[in-house]
Amino acid sequence: MNDPRAAHSVHYVCISKAAPDIGEHVFPIEKYAIVPRLLDEELGVGPERLHSWDEVYDEDLERVHTPQYLADLREARNSWATLASELPVTPSVIEGFRAMVGGSIAAVRLALAHGIGFHVGGGFHHAFADHAEGFCYLHDMAIAVERSRANEGIERVLFVDVDVHQGNGTAFIYAEDADTFTYSIHQENNYPIKQRGDLDRGVDDGIGDDAYLEALLLDIEIIDARFPAPDLVCYVAGVDPYRRDQLGGLGLTAEGLARRDEAVLERYARQGPVVVFLAGGYAPSAEETAQLHLGTARAAEGACRPNDR
Repeated sequence: MNDPRAAHSVHYVCISKAAPDIGEHVFPIEKYAIVPRLLDEELGVGPERLHSWDEVYDEDLERVHTPQYLADLREARNSWATLASELPVTPSVIEGFRAMVGGSIAAVRLALAHGIGFHVGGGFHHAFADHAEGFCYLHDMAIAVERSRANEGIERVLFVDVDVHQGNGTAFIYAEDADTFTYSIHQENNYPIKQRGDLDRGVDDGIGDDAYLEALLLDIEIIDARFPAPDLVCYVAGVDPYRRDQLGGLGLTAEGLARRDEAVLERYARQGPVVVFLAGGYAPSAEETAQLHLGTARAAEGACRPNDR
């Protein structure tokens, strides 16, 4: 039997300019430069599968965010809406994150064309329509999805969010959208204030690989029954469930994260386009964090290989 993945490949969107200077911060912004190097050195990804960001237009942002909030961002204004980002409110930082939205737009476009689009960045799932939260100024994924809906005609979209923190902005933005299903498996006793998604799994502190994977696989079966045949799957692949993460409290090993990524990507790459976003990861060093994100890329590559049997 022919495997539908045989024609699929992973195309990556990588940072195309210097990352904004956020000063000394737990957010390892250096990972955006390290991961592309590892893709070359360890996975042999050539330039034909490496892409730059797409251009971002004001109308893209306006489909998701409110006019007042966008005005605050344009002026780099210190307001209740911007200060909740927990990042510097400076023009260069805001412009850097606006540009990164273009990476998510490109990754969705590449997913529709090639099977898997992998943004070495993005996944800012705490951003709300009218304010920033938790290192997230703009909801890059929603902006990319809504541009694709406007221009490419996709309709049904599934978010599978495995970051240690609930995707509260995603859940809130899409709370009334019947064509978008939001799933989050996250540490219950951790940031942020939770919003109600379509399916939420709050797991206990310290949960290990086997119990976590069992819960995830059960939830995927529930999702398939409730929201079959999405046009696009957005995989929010945070690596902060890692046992050494500085902002997490779960017990997953690097091997457990790899099994998680394989389970999600093997499942959904058989069904249709998948776009991957890095999201969170706060291991003790940026290099260790980048290696964990590389594990997600390995799983994406594996999901595109046809079965031998």
